[in-house]
Amino acid sequence: MPDKFATATQLHQQGKFAEAERLYREILREQPAHADAWYSLGILAAQHGRLDEARGLVEKAIAAAPDSHIALTTLGSLLHDLGRLEEALRRYDAALALKPEWVDAWNNRGITLLTLRRPADALESFERALAAKPDLLEALNNRGIALQDLGRHAAAVESFDRALRVKPAYVDALSNRARSLLALNRYQDALASYDAALAAAPGNASVRTNRIFCLDFLPELGFAEHQRARREWFEAHASRIAAGAAPIADADPSRRLVVGYVSADFRRHSAASTFGPVLRRHDRRQFRVILYSGVRNEDDRTQEFKQLGEWRPVAALSDEALAAQVRADHVDILVDLSGHSEGNRLLAFARKPAPVQVTAWGHATGTGLPAIDYLFSDAVLIPREARPLFAETVHDLPCCIGFEAPGDAPPVAELPAAKRGFVTFGCLNRYSKVLPAVLALWARILQAVPGSRLLLKDSALGEAALQKRVKDDLAKLGIAPERVELRGGTPRLEHLAAYGDVDIALDPFPQNGGVSTWEALWMGVPVVAKLGGSIPSRLSGAILAGVGLREWAVEDDEAYLALAVRQAASLNSLASLRGGMRDRITASPAGNPDLYARAVEDAYRAFWRKKVAPGA
Repeated sequence: MPDKFATATQLHQQGKFAEAERLYREILREQPAHADAWYSLGILAAQHGRLDEARGLVEKAIAAAPDSHIALTTLGSLLHDLGRLEEALRRYDAALALKPEWVDAWNNRGITLLTLRRPADALESFERALAAKPDLLEALNNRGIALQDLGRHAAAVESFDRALRVKPAYVDALSNRARSLLALNRYQDALASYDAALAAAPGNASVRTNRIFCLDFLPELGFAEHQRARREWFEAHASRIAAGAAPIADADPSRRLVVGYVSADFRRHSAASTFGPVLRRHDRRQFRVILYSGVRNEDDRTQEFKQLGEWRPVAALSDEALAAQVRADHVDILVDLSGHSEGNRLLAFARKPAPVQVTAWGHATGTGLPAIDYLFSDAVLIPREARPLFAETVHDLPCCIGFEAPGDAPPVAELPAAKRGFVTFGCLNRYSKVLPAVLALWARILQAVPGSRLLLKDSALGEAALQKRVKDDLAKLGIAPERVELRGGTPRLEHLAAYGDVDIALDPFPQNGGVSTWEALWMGVPVVAKLGGSIPSRLSGAILAGVGLREWAVEDDEAYLALAVRQAASLNSLASLRGGMRDRITASPAGNPDLYARAVEDAYRAFWRKKVAPGA
């Protein structure tokens, strides 16, 4: 007679889950201390997304067999997925105490440390896994991610390449390798790596999303190409998802509306600074706010967001389950805060769980999803002639992203050139945005303004190899090393204070600054920007227009050069502009968060009225 547990295991492996579960439970009624049955039942629950139930079942397996390093490691993974990260680490450590060379525990421990933003400790865990098994693909890939988080992108590429030598079509390594190539300004190589990943896994929505982000860096591409890529994403991954009409619980156009926000960035993240001011200023008499959070590693900013609305942790939910939760909450207007950026839940939006859906602020460059009704933008960011290319209806706000002044920002410093006798141009954006053509144009500006200096600041510039490369590149363009100052990452207030050493900011292109442009302006530093043919290349121009400085955004390289040179010769005008910049910002609807929030709420109300009373 076949062993009952072996039969249950066979049913489980054949995908006959209900029969397997029935048999596992029958075994446990007969043998309550059957550790393998508890464990297998836990695995089955996890496979069906019942993570908390799975955790309890695996804990019972460990109670029956405390020395099971495999069960301890699995429990760690479940706790990680449930967001209980410190508890997960303790279970991995317990497994490793039983079996010090257990590679799965080392690898999973490293993943949890990455989520906790402890990349140096994570790297050590991955190295321990690789010491025991040098060709462990997942550990090689994860080691590369840890190196990325440490800003060591060249070393990260080497780690991914090691994995690819073992498995050339390893999709995760190809996709992650592309991220480091982007950071190294190797944009075409990054695109090729994404294309190789898609060739291996054409159904991988995440890779296609990352490829969309990569396109932002290619200056030859414009609105048409960018929106075509989004349509291709929709056709490949969402077109077969049924987007039925979401039910309207109450069609009263004037009632209090339920607004849901979906994001993995309810934490210390640049995107949070764009939507946070709106959430803080919602009129709670008119709007009930629900936050659907994909944050796995919460921080102090997360705790602040939890006070701004009803909190729904959804990182562990499937897209279908998230959509079901939105429907159960009777959300009227659902807002995507991620676009095609990391942590997005566009496949939940594709199911149309709310009657009105909007994409806004966090990478609000169009989704390609017909199920999303509106895209928040402005008149500069998306010109009228480009709007028919979008799947969404474009709605103009005072600016595509508003601004809330940091209360602890340093005061605006005196114009540096007034005391130094020379002009300092600066860029405090991510250096990965600085293409060779951008650097060449900046070198022309330095040559045209005698004695001027260039200050570049980014966490990546703390790496000696990149510092040498930047100075060597500028030297080839005729700029002596002593005219270039490179600074690495610093705490936030020190970062803002660095604008006190900059007279004029130079915006990169085609991917402009966003929050960094607002920060430069708040610190009194005007920004020279170039308007391009895509959303990422018009963001700074939109912000400048929002505060009445549209003349600082020009159409081509020669105008960019001429503007920078002309302004560098007008120190009195620069000093006057610098001194009055904060008043200028707070007087504008774009830079006044109260006025901006009212504009957003007016838009929501208009969307709702059009939905429920189109002829009114």
